[in-house]
Amino acid sequence: MYLLALSEKSDADLILKALRAGAHDFLCKPVKENDLRAATEKIFKLKAARKEHHGSGGKIVSVFSNKGGNGTTTIAVNLADALVRYHGKKVVVVDLALAYGDVTLFFNVNPTYSILDLAKNAEKADYDFLHTLLLKHSSGVYILADPPMIEDADSISAIQVKEMLSTLRSMFDVIIVDVSHQFEERTLTALEVSDIILLVTLLNLPSMKNTQKCLELFRRIGFRDEKIRLILNRFLPSDEISQEKVEGIMKIPVFIAVPNDYPTVISSVNRGKLLREIAPDKEVTKSFRQMAHLLFRADTQKAKPETAPKRSIMGRIFSLERSTK
Repeated sequence: MYLLALSEKSDADLILKALRAGAHDFLCKPVKENDLRAATEKIFKLKAARKEHHGSGGKIVSVFSNKGGNGTTTIAVNLADALVRYHGKKVVVVDLALAYGDVTLFFNVNPTYSILDLAKNAEKADYDFLHTLLLKHSSGVYILADPPMIEDADSISAIQVKEMLSTLRSMFDVIIVDVSHQFEERTLTALEVSDIILLVTLLNLPSMKNTQKCLELFRRIGFRDEKIRLILNRFLPSDEISQEKVEGIMKIPVFIAVPNDYPTVISSVNRGKLLREIAPDKEVTKSFRQMAHLLFRADTQKAKPETAPKRSIMGRIFSLERSTK
């Protein structure tokens, strides 16, 4: 079902209220023929896309670090761009750093709707409705933005996160989730349903210590090492800690090392441009092409889904804590 709202007024607040009340699109009266034709074409495109992706099962890739400042958002947005541009994938980036997300800043967009609108309409979060909440960037990457206000983050539950990612899986080839750094239920839910976790670390002792503790937790709660891809960000070959030493400490191989090019990356962020747009030939930019290639070359053996636990993931953590006391 596709609901079309009509009104003689067209202010932003009214449009938002109509969509939150259940409408999929909004037209102003008197309806112009071109607007009606565009709305009709949109319906057919959405239906065709739904048919194309039905049952195909997209891959959920979460980008995570349990320490802030390690560059997860840079990785999420530039990997998404590489997957669209060089692999022809239909990709959405979900900003799950709910209270302080930066994905829209990195893409330099100001979306009308956010993940909050999805949370408030969870009961009708079907393909058509969800697609109206997404913003398509000029690169071809779709974006599901973080809530507009910090306090809005509390309105979104772990169950809604799980249902949202399930719906997106039927719509997109790849769902890239920029996850919060905190180990809370929504974060752990996203990580659990992910096919791949890109675990980001830096070559310094504080970051490596936190990454090692993160891996230990993953293993205790049942995440297999095969699901994890360890990424060394801001890598310099001359670093005191070698890549081999990192692999010995973490007990998993390094998936890829992203070169350290702070001036280029910070220029990209400050200008709201993707790395490919401002520095296509830099090594740091090429590393995202390589990352995209490795993900879709090595992961044709697709990680098996986690066995559904009888208890929630937070319940398993609390159980582990009690058993160690």
